[in-house]
Amino acid sequence: MDSSSHKKMSSAGPTIVVLGAGINGAALARQFVLNNANVIIADTRDIAGGTTAWSTRLIHGGLRYLEYGEFDLVRESLAERNRLAKIASHLVKPLRFAIPLRQRRGGMLAAAARILGWESMAKRLASTQGRGSWAVGIGLTLYDMFSRNPAWPAHAMNRSRSSGLPRVDKKRFPWMATYFDAQCIFPERLAVELLVDAKIIARQRDQSFQLVTHNEWSIDADDHLVFTRKCAQGLEEHAGDDSFTVCPDAIVNATGAWADQTLSGLRSMIQPADHDSDKSRRLICGTKGSHVIFEDACLRESLGEDGVYAEAPDGRPIFILPFAGQQVLVGTTDIPIQGDPGLARTDQAEVNYLIQAVREIMPQCQLSEDSIVQHYCGVRPLPGPQVSGHSGGAPGSVTRRHLLLRHEDAVIPTWSIVGGKLTTCRSLAEESVKKISAELDVPVCDTARQRVLPGCLDENDREECLRQTRGLVAKTDVPESSVDSVAQWTVDLFGARAPAVFETMRQCPQATELPPLLGDSGRPTAAAVFAIWGEWAVSLSDLIERRLMLIFDPRLSLATLHDLADVLVAMGCLQRSDRESAISSEITHLQDFYGKKVLSQ
Repeated sequence: MDSSSHKKMSSAGPTIVVLGAGINGAALARQFVLNNANVIIADTRDIAGGTTAWSTRLIHGGLRYLEYGEFDLVRESLAERNRLAKIASHLVKPLRFAIPLRQRRGGMLAAAARILGWESMAKRLASTQGRGSWAVGIGLTLYDMFSRNPAWPAHAMNRSRSSGLPRVDKKRFPWMATYFDAQCIFPERLAVELLVDAKIIARQRDQSFQLVTHNEWSIDADDHLVFTRKCAQGLEEHAGDDSFTVCPDAIVNATGAWADQTLSGLRSMIQPADHDSDKSRRLICGTKGSHVIFEDACLRESLGEDGVYAEAPDGRPIFILPFAGQQVLVGTTDIPIQGDPGLARTDQAEVNYLIQAVREIMPQCQLSEDSIVQHYCGVRPLPGPQVSGHSGGAPGSVTRRHLLLRHEDAVIPTWSIVGGKLTTCRSLAEESVKKISAELDVPVCDTARQRVLPGCLDENDREECLRQTRGLVAKTDVPESSVDSVAQWTVDLFGARAPAVFETMRQCPQATELPPLLGDSGRPTAAAVFAIWGEWAVSLSDLIERRLMLIFDPRLSLATLHDLADVLVAMGCLQRSDRESAISSEITHLQDFYGKKVLSQ
């Protein structure tokens, strides 16, 4: 198909193009499909290849938003936290947090100053007082009230020496508050499942749903969107196509930190007054946030199964979190940044900052750079002054609520999503689709708030799913000694879809000659085949970083990369002649962006 060809939609509903396949774009695409629209969702990278993968991986109400008087945002976030823990229970898990406290009093005046918008005064007060247990207790009481869900335990105030709590410096922090939020270790998987669900819904309703990753987009002379494939690998929806054209009923720019660059590409459809290169007129004024992952026995043991929510020496909140395996995730920084968000990297000053923060809280661990296994860094898509009305103060004081902006003079009705957070992806989509549908004169259908994601698996059904998966694994060539661990890992990652992973492998003729396990990883080759067959993975980066989540395996080896490349070759996603260069490129990328070394053995 050449660039003059048009995509034909299968039903009479409107055609919506969503630009950006991060968590917000994925949620929007799913919600539009639920509202009977035909959807094309496109990204120049992969699913969740930007801000989603750079987050602190928490599903939380935003306790600190109370300090800025954003009570509605906290209510919304807590309601969505509760909902995501139900509809994606295999990915979103409750986690208890501990807040180390220096004193009883303190923090009341600083909190009041923040609510009134006096950020500079609040910062001065916080630096001298810190947050006391009384101020934190009031905030947590409001948090409990806003949650309105008895399934989530209420907060508690404890002495730091009490048993069962993270081990912190008890002299410096004699008090410790505890409360519950949730953790989503792999938000990349959450975005994938939102899109898988959108595809399922579309098939059931005979609507059109297409995901177009690794593509560039442009505007032709007729103001149509032209999508052009960036790489040799293609997706099943248009295998063999170099490009295609679509004339949608509406465009939604959900490219996050790249929102302004996306608008520049759509300039011929949007009046110049809508978008200006001047910083004060940009939609996004992002901040860089870095995270460091440690593998340190003392730190992991001191943390236990809880997360710690504390203050760095400069008063900025940081998290110390249990992570994949025995790792610990520490983050984050908040530094204003300009330029291409894809070029942001963790720097030494940020590493030192996070290490020093942990040392002050848990000095017994004597943490050093030697315990770092990797890091990652990204740009938060915070609204610029033109959008937020916020023109000063600390980056942390900029609202984290989402905004939907209509570009009034666009030839094709166009909107941009600004801001937002991982937790509120579903409510952002529901609210945005409702507003956009109203302007397109399209009726709003059932929002399906309680519809579970395809992999949703609660504890009552987990054992049965494990039993089925174990039986399917046992019928493969996986060594008997590895059957249990392979089944466990697959259920942890794919939830209720785990049995389908191995059923797909049996039905895939291209996979018959592949080994049962990937290199020395102990992970099933079937998972890679399934990710390519049913989850749009087309490259090593897609598989390692956003489907199988091997990016966080400290023992990721060259042997595993070789076997993954062989799977891509067998599945027709990679030319055998390009195999070695693809492996070399991925190794370089992992080292550059994550500081991660691939083991030679």
